[in-house]
Amino acid sequence: MAQVESVKSMVAAETPDPNAPMRLKDIIPIAFPHGGISPAGLRREARRGRLKLMRIAGKDFTTLAAIEEMQRLCVVEPESNAAPVHPDDQSKAALAAALAMAKELRETGKISKR
Repeated sequence: MAQVESVKSMVAAETPDPNAPMRLKDIIPIAFPHGGISPAGLRREARRGRLKLMRIAGKDFTTLAAIEEMQRLCVVEPESNAAPVHPDDQSKAALAAALAMAKELRETGKISKR
């Protein structure tokens, strides 16, 4: 039982307080363990209003909680509920619609037959 408690205390010691301010360069490995963003990228998100920063003594700080909020704000929703359509299917549908319009125009006499 004592071993389980020591493992829990080690995990708790490794996980920083989500509201503790951290320098941008120090928070990136924790919040983005696989990389993909730089301090400049976080500053850009702050300029866009999606990340709260603190500037103390000319240095930028943020919190893990602020990073989580930014990630929530940056989620991209799907554009529509329609199932994805293969480009070939789109081409076939467009061709069928064009042929149907041409047929209707010929039948109504709005364009001449060749």
